[in-house]
Amino acid sequence: MRTYIAYVSFALLIGGCASVQRPAAPLVLENTGTEYPTMCMLLQADGGLVFRGGFAFYSPATWRRADGDILIITLGGKEPFPAEVFREQLSKHDGLLGFDQKRREISYRFNDKSEFLNFGNYYFYRAAACHAQ
Repeated sequence: MRTYIAYVSFALLIGGCASVQRPAAPLVLENTGTEYPTMCMLLQADGGLVFRGGFAFYSPATWRRADGDILIITLGGKEPFPAEVFREQLSKHDGLLGFDQKRREISYRFNDKSEFLNFGNYYFYRAAACHAQ
């Protein structure tokens, strides 16, 4: 009987470990060092957005999806919202849909097929890992 209880306990222990969920890896968007050091945008599964290597003054930031392929980024921090930069980008970049300066939001058309995201005139490409410091 003790052996049976030991086996059942062991099976429950293993089953419990198998059901532990790990947090999803963030979507990494990286601007490899050009005239500035490498920068990353880490879109966390919980809706948090971490800037690494640059733009950290917009932290804490968040992101969310709307209508499937629209990505909305809300900038945090105390740095003034860069309305002029995004106003200039609107006429030049298909992926940028608009911005709301009061809500500090930027809207992009960005889905699984999107090659890059232009943030503040810097091109961020999908990457397996962030190489920024």
